[in-house]
Amino acid sequence: MENTLGYSKKLCMTELKLLHTHYTRAHYYDAGAGRVNSSFGFLVKGSVTLTSVGKSIRMGPGSLFYIPEGIRYHSVWNGSPDVEFYTMEIISRRPDTTDAQSYAMAHIPELSTPETERRIAEIYSLFATDERLQKIRALGKYYDFYADVLPYLRPEAPTKYNPVLPVALEYIEQNAHRDYSTEDLASHCCVSESRLYHIFKSQLDTTPVRYRNELRVENAAELLRRTDQSIDRIAERCGFNSTTYFRETFREFTGLTPSEYRGMVHK
Repeated sequence: MENTLGYSKKLCMTELKLLHTHYTRAHYYDAGAGRVNSSFGFLVKGSVTLTSVGKSIRMGPGSLFYIPEGIRYHSVWNGSPDVEFYTMEIISRRPDTTDAQSYAMAHIPELSTPETERRIAEIYSLFATDERLQKIRALGKYYDFYADVLPYLRPEAPTKYNPVLPVALEYIEQNAHRDYSTEDLASHCCVSESRLYHIFKSQLDTTPVRYRNELRVENAAELLRRTDQSIDRIAERCGFNSTTYFRETFREFTGLTPSEYRGMVHK
């Protein structure tokens, strides 16, 4: 039997998702297909074996581990009698296609401590209140945690993206405010629309139009934070052809209307 409770907080194109999971029997998980997001896990009870490309890591209770974005792996969980663990998953729609540093799947023994469990449980508890202010506080604590873990992660080669993707992302970022078509974007990238769609779905698990809308929302959120411009003006500046559509799209990605977002960040 599996019991999982999860909470998340979206900040435009990035989302932090926390899960607290119990298994009452052995469990097998296959992440061999689909997009995998980077995550930290902390095993409270039981044992787990993570296997990827010939590499296998076995861990017991009190273990902190890291799974990088894009990796293909499977895991086997066993308990005596049950398994309990936390997961903190980073979901990003804005990948770094440069040669920025990435890190390998790893067990982190230096931080496999009761103090780490306490910190992660605290972050989870703040999210579990489902209150916006507490979730924002939890995000701050997560970034402090990430800064402490970073020195213990082992560098590895960065993710290799299809060469069309950086060209497409640059075009979208430079023209997000403009009403261009997917056909225009595909033509700029010298590929068909179907090929462009396949690249976005396989490497980012999104579409060119959805990616553009998320970027527009991110740009709008910055203007809502930094300026006192009207909602109508911000919608226009960010490429939305109507204020109604802007409000609907902003709410879809953030869970808030533009006015609610502005009121929250200006408190």
